[in-house]
Amino acid sequence: MWAIVPYKEPPFGKSRLSNRLTPAQRTVLASTMLENVVDALLRSDNVQGILLVSESTNLAEFTLKENVIVLETQTTNLREAVTQASQFACKQLKCPTTFIVPADLPLISSKDIDFAIAQHERVTIIPDARLKGTNGIIATPPNAFDYVFNGQSYLQHQHNAQVAGFNPKSLQIETFSHDVDTFDDLMTIVQLHPESRTATVYRSLTRSDSSLTLCN
Repeated sequence: MWAIVPYKEPPFGKSRLSNRLTPAQRTVLASTMLENVVDALLRSDNVQGILLVSESTNLAEFTLKENVIVLETQTTNLREAVTQASQFACKQLKCPTTFIVPADLPLISSKDIDFAIAQHERVTIIPDARLKGTNGIIATPPNAFDYVFNGQSYLQHQHNAQVAGFNPKSLQIETFSHDVDTFDDLMTIVQLHPESRTATVYRSLTRSDSSLTLCN
C-alpha cells in the first residue's frame, strides 16, 4: 500500500490563515505539518511508500527520504492532483491500494495509520472532527470512486463510493480528525496539544510578534 499526500504550498495553500500569519509563517507551518505526516507514514508497518504530490518546487529534502516519491503536478486543484497520483500509483507502481492522507494533520500517528489499514476492506473514509470534511481515504483499487475536496466532502464521498458499487466503511480516529484550515483549528491544536510539533513551531514563529496571540 502506498500513501498519497497532496501538498499545496502557500500562498496557494493555507490561505485562510492569511489574516493572522504572513506568507513566510504559513510556509513554515505548512511544511512542519507535512514533515509530521510524512514521518508518521514512514514509521507505519503497513505503508510501503509515499507519493508526495504537489505543484511546489521546494520539496527537494523529501526526495532524499527513502520510499518517498515527489510527484510534480501542474495543478493546484486538489481533486485533480489526487486523481493523477492515484493513476500513477496504479499504473507505474502496480499498487492495488492507496491511502490518501492530507498534509495538515498535526496529531497523526503511525499507530493510528496502521489501525486504519487493519480495518480496511475496499473503501474506508475517515472524517474530520465535524463529520463534514474528509481526512483520509483508503481505496482498493485506487480511484475507486470520484473524489471531492471542498471542506464538505465526507457525505459526498460516501455517496460516490456507493454509486460506484462499494459499501464504504467509516472510521472516526481522533488523531486524524484535526486538520488545520482556519486559525480556530490552529488554536485548538496549540491549546489542547501544546506539546505537538505544530504548536511548538507556531509559538516560535509568533513569540516576537505581539500582534499574534494564543487567543481567538
